[in-house]
Amino acid sequence: MWQGQKSAAAADSRPVGRHNTRDGRPKRHVASAARCSVPVPTGYDTRQRGVPTMRLESGPAGYDRNYYLIFLLLCIFMGAYFLYDHQIGYPKKNLEAARKALTPLIGAENIPQTLPEIPTRLELEALTNQQPTDPADVYQVLGQPLFTKPGERAGERLEYFVSAYGAARVPVVQGRADIKQVHWMPWEKSKEEIRLQLYCALIAFVIGLFVLRRVYKAATLRALIDDEGMTYAGRRIPFENMLRLCDYNRKGWVDLYYRHGPQERKLRIDNQKVRKFDEIIETLCEAKGFEDPRQIPEEVPAPATAEPPPDTPDAAAPTDTRNTDRTDET
Repeated sequence: MWQGQKSAAAADSRPVGRHNTRDGRPKRHVASAARCSVPVPTGYDTRQRGVPTMRLESGPAGYDRNYYLIFLLLCIFMGAYFLYDHQIGYPKKNLEAARKALTPLIGAENIPQTLPEIPTRLELEALTNQQPTDPADVYQVLGQPLFTKPGERAGERLEYFVSAYGAARVPVVQGRADIKQVHWMPWEKSKEEIRLQLYCALIAFVIGLFVLRRVYKAATLRALIDDEGMTYAGRRIPFENMLRLCDYNRKGWVDLYYRHGPQERKLRIDNQKVRKFDEIIETLCEAKGFEDPRQIPEEVPAPATAEPPPDTPDAAAPTDTRNTDRTDET
């Protein structure tokens, strides 16, 4: 009995400290998360402990990337289309036209699958200017004839020089070439038209390379705002260099003016390029104390003024009574 009372009295006489409760039991330690939730005193720089006080990161918006991606696919499609015509489409049309024109003359089985590059209209014009009479000179310019047919005149033969672009018919009478009677039969597409398709394909692919670069820039655009400033598309702008945020357009862009050495430059922030457009504006305004450029006062329409009544011929003009008063006085 006495021991029980003594132990109870000893328990009551234990000092109350930071490690004990009033009933004598030790305090339980508070979780670290509760200690971390204590607000940081004013003037304490958390960056000394490696904890940033402000951070906003944004990726690219989908509109700008998708726009240039569609443009890139269009350039690839057009380049492939022109290249197909240069390599397959136009030569195939010319071969079909050659078979249609030459089959009644020599038969379809005698027409080769591939036709030579010469002669063309240019070689034929050069031959006409030279006016050679020796068939050997003609062969040096036009090549060898594909086939020969007898002509209507005595001792005349018609030599046909066939190419991928047309056929030249040169009459030879008594062993002498009659260049004045040369006839050119063009196929569907000329050599210049086929070559033009190659140039168009190259132009489309070159434009596609430029658009590909824009797609890459649009897809990799990043905006980062931290304690020192903002990095936008690889361009670093410290807060102390930012001058003003203005020229907001309702279509979705705003201009940030900043100092770059002795010059003043402008950075356009566009909601079609960066995803967190509104958050970036709010963060910059909060960090620099700028007025929100989106808060544009709505234009109040001017009150309608009553139009004066139109002049009518019946309206009498006001009379000047000053002269009459003077005459009365006299």
